[in-house]
Amino acid sequence: MSPQLSNETTTEASRAIGSSNVTDYPDTEYLNVTALTTGSDVTTNETTAPPPWRPLSGFDIPVYGLNNGRFYLIQGIAVACLVVSLTAALMALVLSFRRQSRGTFFTKWSKSERFIVYLACCDGLFNVAHLLDHLHILVTKDHVYPKWLCSVYGFNLAVFITAQNLLVNVVAVNAFLLIYYGKQLNFGTRDWKLLTWTFGVPIIAAIVAAAFDQYGPLGGG
Repeated sequence: MSPQLSNETTTEASRAIGSSNVTDYPDTEYLNVTALTTGSDVTTNETTAPPPWRPLSGFDIPVYGLNNGRFYLIQGIAVACLVVSLTAALMALVLSFRRQSRGTFFTKWSKSERFIVYLACCDGLFNVAHLLDHLHILVTKDHVYPKWLCSVYGFNLAVFITAQNLLVNVVAVNAFLLIYYGKQLNFGTRDWKLLTWTFGVPIIAAIVAAAFDQYGPLGGG
């Protein structure tokens, strides 16, 4: 009587753990499952690994370099690169407007010359926003607080880096059309089409991201 009961309960245990041949493997450690049978009751204890850690707000991400003594190295290199890039952008703007008058920017300046100014503006504004972000972290040795200020930095970074990428894309397409087809893109009066695409699209996308609270710290600025 008892062997028959044991086989029935073993069959029930096999159904519970998704195996039809438990009797073929009497050693339950083979399946990493311990089956305890008492009469008609079946109890299974499964060993599961803890879930991986995931950041909740972004502020719980450790600031890069604080745990291994490389904080000042990381932030120092970042600040130095941003200062060099910002200086180059400012020099491009100064030299461009020194050669020609601002009043004739949309009338006598060529597209290539205006491209340089637009690129320098995007690069300079991005560098300013990113430099303030890194300097804030460098001084406080912590994430940017309060949350709204961190979101402001993130908003500006997203807008200016996206604008620069879109502008480079337009420059590449315009160069392709000019070389292979002898045509150029029409940017409209005072380049309104170009500026709408370059800055309008990133600003709208950044506003949508801000509405869904998508800006926050990443650990390194």
